[in-house]
Amino acid sequence: MTIVRDDEHSDGAPTIEGTGIRVKDVAEAYEHSGYDPDEIVQLYPDLTLGDVHRALAYTGRQNG
Repeated sequence: MTIVRDDEHSDGAPTIEGTGIRVKDVAEAYEHSGYDPDEIVQLYPDLTLGDVHRALAYTGRQNG
């Protein structure tokens, strides 16, 4: 899936398409809670490992 923005959902925050899961939530699980990508998939079963990596890469581009 891809990263999308929709002003009608999640206040326009980037989300993973088709899930409603915010990129920010994935990044916080990784950076602040210390979960690895496999654990994040367990937290958010609608995501694939590829989705998690795309979300983390997106966050890195936005912050970098």
